[in-house]
Amino acid sequence: MKKVITLFLFTCLFFVLMPPLKTFAGFPIGKYRNVIVPTFSYYHQKDRFDDKDNVIKGAPGTGFTSYSANLYIGYGISRRLDFIAIIPYLYQQNAIAPGNTLIDAGLGDMTVGLSYNLVNFNYVRFLSIGVSGIVPLYKSTNGISPLGLGNYGTEVKLMYCGNLPKDVASKGYFNAEFAYRKYYDSQGPDQISFTGTVGYPITKHNQLSLDILLFRSFSSNKAFNSNIFAAHDYSFFKPQLNFGHTFTRRFSMFVGGFYVPFGVNTGVGYGSSVLAVIKL
Repeated sequence: MKKVITLFLFTCLFFVLMPPLKTFAGFPIGKYRNVIVPTFSYYHQKDRFDDKDNVIKGAPGTGFTSYSANLYIGYGISRRLDFIAIIPYLYQQNAIAPGNTLIDAGLGDMTVGLSYNLVNFNYVRFLSIGVSGIVPLYKSTNGISPLGLGNYGTEVKLMYCGNLPKDVASKGYFNAEFAYRKYYDSQGPDQISFTGTVGYPITKHNQLSLDILLFRSFSSNKAFNSNIFAAHDYSFFKPQLNFGHTFTRRFSMFVGGFYVPFGVNTGVGYGSSVLAVIKL
């Protein structure tokens, strides 16, 4: 059961909407072990939320679409300490008017850091902390780029995960994360997020999971930006449903879909993801 739950927790949070949310669960990877996760994601928005959570319809022929590929690399330095790196590649289409579409492509914000298991509760539940640096892999003009915020940053994350209590369910897992991210610019932003995940095996090789994300970005720059990767001041709530299948002990694949039903100064977005988990 421990091996099954470990695999679930490596994958439960990879269906993502934007770089700040490219997270990893708090379950230790294991000494000298490697995990590689390529992810392909789709995101689209046409309408948007204003600063009062009201939906504003997009003009005909306008909208923002992003296709992204992310490579997650995890390496177990010790039984408690893991090295984590996430490298994104983005392809974006920003239709600002009928017949006028801006296209941008390139590497995004790389995340590199360490995750340390503070406490394990009989190897059933784990409390971990993660510290990461954010490095833009693109050129920006005065900190402005469609591929990201164009500034360096840091992130601190507290993670608690493991098996569901027996009085709740005989099988399944949970993961809870609270994260704070800061970008080093006069406009910030400062970002906080909470992610909760519950997963349950429906057969020996298949599982379903539900992610719930609350996200808030604070900045003196209040302007709406249809490009979610470069926006500053906004918030949203995003649920996501995922399905996963384990082919072998070392290879699994997952698909997921999400929708943003509530938000402030952000897009009414939806999308999907597919990923592979490779354990070396």
